[in-house]
Amino acid sequence: MTKPAAILAVLVLCCGRGAVAESPSHVERIRLIIETDAGGDPDDEQSLVRFLLYANDFDIEGIIANREHARKGENLNTARTGDAIVRRLVEAYGECQPRLVEHDPRYPPVEQLRERTVAGYDEMDDGVELIIRVVDADDPRPVWYSDWGTDHMAAENNLRRALDRVLAERGPEGYAAFKNKLRLSSTDRFAEHTTTLEPAFPLWVDTWRPHYGHERWYWQFSEITRYAGGFDLERDCRTGHGPLGALYPTNTTHIQKEGDTGSFLYLVPTGMNDPQEPGWGSWAGRYGPREDFPGKPYFWANQQDDWNGSVHRDNTLARWAAHLQNDFKARLDWCVQPREAANHHPVVQVEGDRRRTVRSGDALTIDASASSDPDGDELSFRWEFYPEAGTYDGSLTSEGTEASRLAFIAPQVAEPADIHLVLSVTDAGEPPLTRYARVIVRVEPKEKD
Repeated sequence: MTKPAAILAVLVLCCGRGAVAESPSHVERIRLIIETDAGGDPDDEQSLVRFLLYANDFDIEGIIANREHARKGENLNTARTGDAIVRRLVEAYGECQPRLVEHDPRYPPVEQLRERTVAGYDEMDDGVELIIRVVDADDPRPVWYSDWGTDHMAAENNLRRALDRVLAERGPEGYAAFKNKLRLSSTDRFAEHTTTLEPAFPLWVDTWRPHYGHERWYWQFSEITRYAGGFDLERDCRTGHGPLGALYPTNTTHIQKEGDTGSFLYLVPTGMNDPQEPGWGSWAGRYGPREDFPGKPYFWANQQDDWNGSVHRDNTLARWAAHLQNDFKARLDWCVQPREAANHHPVVQVEGDRRRTVRSGDALTIDASASSDPDGDELSFRWEFYPEAGTYDGSLTSEGTEASRLAFIAPQVAEPADIHLVLSVTDAGEPPLTRYARVIVRVEPKEKD
């Protein structure tokens, strides 16, 4: 296999074979709170349309609106407070929800999202109290928090206020215990809680930065994805796809700007990503340690991929762009189509462990032939060696990169090295949908005779 792997797909008819399906329902869902300054730049509303279509993949613990007054001129929503704008979108979701649950029963009832949507303005504590209540809940899962923007005329960030209160009321030990339950896929609005107050956040992934030349990373989302897979905003979202898609605004500086979408695309469980591993890659790109916070588990978009003949940061997202836009398109279809008239994700099943250890020279076969499609569509298989995600960057000789079974000989290594192999399984439905499996092979040096 070459670096990067240039692989064409081959259609393989998939039979179920009685394997245990690794479907999204078997993945532990992430607890997530978002804070949005909806009412400012309309791109928050664009991101909210997409976000609500992924409500089945998360346990949405809260949506906090932190802008009390919508900006005149820039924001054209008929609702004129942040809370009212978010609630308008939630109600549109509620109109779509009876159809959405036909496609996935995990879509929450609109009443649940209504209860968990609060205003987080400066003169009120609803957002702060929601955060503290959610983090203190008897649930072993961490709470992911995403601030989508707290710019001028928005309230002070509610997590910062919550951390201030916890530190004042519970002292350093209580503060540390509270903070250790948090994970951030967020822009930074937390002041000294990010920089000097110990402990550091256990994990912070900034999906907005750094600048690359004169471009912030999140500005690239529009450039990379807006037409990916043949996506057309009017045809595939704003018309004929129900009240939620119809609320997608168009008056942003970048077409389909969605400046905040990366924060939750990073978390979407596709089978390829692990939110605890920023360097592996995700639908929001691939992330590396922040140079300005040495020693802290803080990451941002400073990585580059060798893909399609170039080495660039954009490639960490562009390689998945058609897949994620097709996924968005399908979920918009779910808003209006019955189950039998729409497409659904393939279920990827790999035999054996996703982490394996071999020695140089060993033969290894990875079998995904038990993968299936809920709609009975044919499946294509595409195996890629992803050197940037691992520690081995030499050549790899393999067979079956366009089939359900991949066979290769473990390369010669002088010291242990990890090979990341990403399998993309795409169905033949409309739009074609893709899910993944990542297999990590640790290659140990061959034992000496």
